[in-house]
Amino acid sequence: MTTLSKREQELLQLLREDARKSVTDLAKELGVSRPTLQNMMKKLEEVAISRYTVELKPAFANAPIRAYVLLNREPRKSNEILDVIMKFPTVRYVCTITGEFDVIVELEAGQYEDLEAILHGIELIDGVVRTQTYMVLSENFSQKDLPFLPANLVEPAGR
Repeated sequence: MTTLSKREQELLQLLREDARKSVTDLAKELGVSRPTLQNMMKKLEEVAISRYTVELKPAFANAPIRAYVLLNREPRKSNEILDVIMKFPTVRYVCTITGEFDVIVELEAGQYEDLEAILHGIELIDGVVRTQTYMVLSENFSQKDLPFLPANLVEPAGR
C-alpha cells in the first residue's frame, strides 16, 4: 500500500477543508511549485481521493428530516434486503453492524409523511424481521465529509 509524504498529507488536509481552492493557492500554501502540486494531486487521486463532491446545506437540500433505522433481518435474505434498501433514493448510508441489530440505515425525507412511507417500505421488505427508528433532532458535530486516513497510508512523523 502507498504511504503519503508529510506534504501530501498536508495537501489532503487542505483539500478536505476546501476542495475548491485553486491549484495556484494550494501550491502557495504548501510552498511548492504548481507542477509539483499537480503531480501530488495526481498521486492523491490515484491512491487516496475517490471523488470530489458537493455537500448541500440542509435547508437547500429540502430534506430537513433525517433518521436512522436499525433493523434485524433473516440471515438468508441478507444480500437481497441490502440491495432493496440501497435503491431507496433517500437512503444516504447503509452498513452492517454488530450488536442487537444487523443493519443501520441513514435516510432523509422532506416531510414526515415521506419518512413514514419510507419506513413502511423498509418494513415490507421480505426478510426484514424488526426495525427501530431514531430521528435526528439536531446535528451537533460532523466530520463525515472528511475521509479517514488509515495509519498505513500515513508516513510517521519525524521521518
